[in-house]
Amino acid sequence: MGLLQFAMVGNYSRFWNDLKNLRGQAHKPASWMFFDTCLCTLRYGSGMQDYLNYRFYEKKHKQRREYLTIGYQARMDRYVANTKYSSFLSLKPNFHRNYSEFTRRDWFSTELGYERYLAFLERNPVFIYKPKLGLGGTDIEKISVDEIADKKAFYDRLVREEAFIEELIRQNDAWGKLCPASINTLRVMTTAVNGKSEIIFAAARIGNGSNVADNFHQGGMAILVDMERGRLTGTAFNKKLERFTHHPLTGVKLDGYEIPFWKEIRQMCLKAALVNEGINLVGWDVAITNDGPLLIEGNRGPGWDLVQVLLGRGTKYMVQPLIEEMKASGLWDTK
Repeated sequence: MGLLQFAMVGNYSRFWNDLKNLRGQAHKPASWMFFDTCLCTLRYGSGMQDYLNYRFYEKKHKQRREYLTIGYQARMDRYVANTKYSSFLSLKPNFHRNYSEFTRRDWFSTELGYERYLAFLERNPVFIYKPKLGLGGTDIEKISVDEIADKKAFYDRLVREEAFIEELIRQNDAWGKLCPASINTLRVMTTAVNGKSEIIFAAARIGNGSNVADNFHQGGMAILVDMERGRLTGTAFNKKLERFTHHPLTGVKLDGYEIPFWKEIRQMCLKAALVNEGINLVGWDVAITNDGPLLIEGNRGPGWDLVQVLLGRGTKYMVQPLIEEMKASGLWDTK
């Protein structure tokens, strides 16, 4: 979706209210910030949410131009996240097929047939329901077989809603202490080109206790990972930019919390990044079990809002080495 399309669907009334609420903090009139937002869209390719998330109202030109805005990402993704391979990652049954070494869990999709569906239910008394193609952790449900009054009707729902079901992940005991009500995950971002893969960023996403998904866009919080030591570091943020030093429900201190199987997580993501080098930048969602890490999914659009909010700065510097190497190798085809 281009900037013009985003502009057409933007919620301007809500944005105006957000700006009015910011007047005291920003020490600027809402009208001035609205005009500034328009200028930022033209100059940096940013959207309304970019302006709020990255606090552009208090940043100078030199800082703003370093951000991977929504417009910049759309242009960049044409080359580093080749749309030709979209279904390879984004369609969840395909993800399980292509990355089965790393997903390590049972799943069912309706093209496998009704008998395979019944066998899945027999093996999995509790399971997870997901859209085959979905973003932001939306429409995910935890379902018990005992709750299904009519198995054929539920199968028909899977067909109608283009959904699939997969085995419930049993979270690592130590990792689950952060928030046992959700599967707390890591977002690990990798680049891959010319047979070499690299981890450029990692953060943890922790649920708020009210949703099966931990997702940053579903009320969860995110915190940076110290990639050398394999620990959480700093302060957590949620989508509202509220800060947390301890989890609000469990009271667990976040800074310094050790990540189980960090070495294995790194190795897994670096290896997965090379499965399809036509996709040069991926954000992996990683769960941790008592038996080690596994991949939940891979994202061609790896969520730069989370990255830049946590770091408090623009991150063009993270992708520049990848872009330069792709150009040098003739992989940055602008035709």
